[in-house]
Amino acid sequence: MDRVYATSEEDYSVLRLSGDLEIGRLRSGEEVLGEVGVSVKAIPKMMGMFGMTGSGKTNTELILNARIIDNPETVGLIFDFAGQLLSGKDIGSEGGLSDHPLFHSHVRYYSARAGKLCIGLHTLTPGRLWTIFPEIGKPQVRVARRLYEQLGRYWIKQALEAYSLDGPSGVGRIINYQQKTVINALMSRLSDLPPHLFPFSDYNFIDDVVQNISKGITCLIDISGLTSEEQQNVTCLTATNVAQHYKRLWENNFEEWNKLPTLLITLEEAHEFLDPEIHKTIFSDIALTYRKYRVGLNAVTPRPSKINRDVFAELWTKVIMKTELKRDRDYLTQNTPYLEYSDTEIKMLDVGEALLISEPQIR
Repeated sequence: MDRVYATSEEDYSVLRLSGDLEIGRLRSGEEVLGEVGVSVKAIPKMMGMFGMTGSGKTNTELILNARIIDNPETVGLIFDFAGQLLSGKDIGSEGGLSDHPLFHSHVRYYSARAGKLCIGLHTLTPGRLWTIFPEIGKPQVRVARRLYEQLGRYWIKQALEAYSLDGPSGVGRIINYQQKTVINALMSRLSDLPPHLFPFSDYNFIDDVVQNISKGITCLIDISGLTSEEQQNVTCLTATNVAQHYKRLWENNFEEWNKLPTLLITLEEAHEFLDPEIHKTIFSDIALTYRKYRVGLNAVTPRPSKINRDVFAELWTKVIMKTELKRDRDYLTQNTPYLEYSDTEIKMLDVGEALLISEPQIR
């Protein structure tokens, strides 16, 4: 029988909810009290946006990334799985990122349809094979490294040519290695790489992405139209290169690292990369260890219960929208501070409404 009080404008001013990156308004009953936003400092503490299809996740992504483009201290790396964020197509918004007044100077757009997602095989080192083929065995990687030592940047092309002429024996002679099953397995993987994505060339669009991110230019990568495996390759390779660029500068050139903008990586369909039942990806590493490098992850998904529990615990900012599946609501409420009794609130949220937690600023 406790008394219930409506939030007043005075309460709103005390709560200090208007962060650097505005994403919405605080509603109390029918009254809209003021802006709500998250701090730039919250970005490296990781984020998550959760809600069923149609609840407003994509619009919220657009709003947040528009604020990131506005802010000279921040930059975004956005993976668009559905091809909606450029124009705002089919999501009922007033527009997409292409309508942002700073789009032409502060955003770069990459799309498979425009042929801009090429990862030249001459730029691929053996160390990147783990990223492309998570299940690859150590003996295959050792063979790849020996080929790279002997043949240099053209190791894939020359190894495939030798394989097509003389089979595994031809490759084995290059590095004095006779395990035909290992060579066959490696060559089979390399020959299966799609040529429209992995041509024999020296151009790698990821190098361009790294340079633009370093200059504070947000990069929007449209991977709609690619197969699921190709989407995994593009997202993991790009995120690996960008995140490791921040890490290397932090370790080797701290002054240059200090000049980098704070980075937020927006990952749609995050459950496909952070599920504990699949092979670990770079996004798990980013969530768990890249905080000190000012690299943040925004995990966007309708299925929060499929995100690794250790990763979920690191998502300090959560935007929680209408969620119908009880398993997902239970996962959200049981693993988020202050939401232990909020199952009904999450179920009753309307489209465009959300619960926001951004610790320690907003509880």
